[in-house]
Amino acid sequence: MLGAPEPSACRILDVSAGIGTQALPLAALGYEVVARDLSPNSIRRLEREARARGLKIDAATADMRNVSESVVGPFDAVLAFDNSIPHLLTDGEIQAAFSEFSGLLAPQGRILVSVRDYSSVNREPSSYHDYGERVRDGHRFRLGQHWRWLNPTHYRTTMVVEEMRGESWTEVVRTEAEYYAIEIDRLLQLMQNANLVAELEDKIPFFQPVLSAGAG
Repeated sequence: MLGAPEPSACRILDVSAGIGTQALPLAALGYEVVARDLSPNSIRRLEREARARGLKIDAATADMRNVSESVVGPFDAVLAFDNSIPHLLTDGEIQAAFSEFSGLLAPQGRILVSVRDYSSVNREPSSYHDYGERVRDGHRFRLGQHWRWLNPTHYRTTMVVEEMRGESWTEVVRTEAEYYAIEIDRLLQLMQNANLVAELEDKIPFFQPVLSAGAG
């Protein structure tokens, strides 16, 4: 979808940009990128990374549930990647966000959402997910995430980053978040409720399932 128009003629809105995982490479390809995220720290990091690469990105803090208050459409694509939609904890909040995205689309525009496939997720009351070790600038880190289920559909995560200092690991980052373990079929239904024509994409290679939607 994004390969059809020339990049310079294609406007993309990333409503959950984070530190720029999607926004930075898209801007580097020549797309006009508008990046929004709820986290001020993430937006500041995105801006630093964009400056370091000589990229122009319109970046600011905004909530995806009312993102239209901080941007001017239309956009050829609206992105919400990396399992960001399940940060919204009710069907009503998710459907409201989809309606926001729909109102910002160009006539042939597309909404692209990547999510965790919760149909195959372990729902033990408590679990630990080991994300391995990383080395950056000579420093060694290890990452892990604890999951605690609050009920059958909602869970809380605690992400811990530790750094090897001397001969022991020292905690340097701890963050918490809550998620709605909403399944793909329900997300597609909420897109349709927002007057979108939605489908599960099978032509976009990504590490998570990708949902695509356009105007009904």
